[in-house]
Amino acid sequence: MDVFIVRTRLQSLIVEKIINVEKISRYILVLCYLDNKYEDDSEYYTTYKKIRKNAFFTINVFCSSRISVNFLKFTVSQLMALITNGKIFLAVIDSYPFALSNMFFPSLEINTFDDGSYNVIKSSAYFNENALARKGVKGFISRKVFPNGGAKYLRDKTKRHYTVFPDLDNIVEKDRVVNLDWDWSELLDNRDLDKLPMNTNTILLGTAFQDFSIKQQVKLKKNVMKIIDDVGLYIMHPREESWFENAKAVKLHSPAEAVLKYIQSANNNELTVYHIDTTVSYSLKSNEHINFIDLLSEV
Repeated sequence: MDVFIVRTRLQSLIVEKIINVEKISRYILVLCYLDNKYEDDSEYYTTYKKIRKNAFFTINVFCSSRISVNFLKFTVSQLMALITNGKIFLAVIDSYPFALSNMFFPSLEINTFDDGSYNVIKSSAYFNENALARKGVKGFISRKVFPNGGAKYLRDKTKRHYTVFPDLDNIVEKDRVVNLDWDWSELLDNRDLDKLPMNTNTILLGTAFQDFSIKQQVKLKKNVMKIIDDVGLYIMHPREESWFENAKAVKLHSPAEAVLKYIQSANNNELTVYHIDTTVSYSLKSNEHINFIDLLSEV
């Protein structure tokens, strides 16, 4: 029985696609959270629910838990895959507890899939080849077991990588990449249509500000407020906490890629999209009618 390990909405959408493409009927689902199951807006988890309905059972993993706890949970999930002749599918290849537990299952097939821009930015943690920077016993073990880092270990073990970025270099060589037949337009949710101002040509994409340092958060929010009057729509990130009141700021059911393609196509115009190092700028990189401006480059 295959095991899918999921942390974000994009990951869950890709998992749903893989399940359909590979015709997988039963699987074990490992749902990952940062601190608790209710930390994000409920709409964020709608994609979790879609892939959960056919799961044989689920395991909840909290990133804030002790390494020993998550090590045990990943060990159980991989043991189940091994005894049922299954495979592992995961996106977060720099997960130390997962990589450590995988050392006990050397024959288990590992398949990976995209986790957004981390997969195509060469400076991201997924391309790191350094040992985990930890002190004490944990640091000693990590340096001995993964001298080039856990991400390098899992990249090397990856048999196939499923991607929605067919034209970009990824974490493994081209001969190990499976290009998914991916159309963002298919993911447009009709419930969002009434929220979209169709006469706009300037859009701002929000972010999960809590993922940045306090200093960066302050500067980024200042940059957002400088341009908010000049944009027609502010699409909030699924994990973005409400931090200011503005009628232009909306949370949508659809991925931002689907919304941008819809607005651009419907108006047949050129779109300017302000963002903060978003995956969307890579997803729609080939669209010559959408100009992305990264606010993070100004911080």
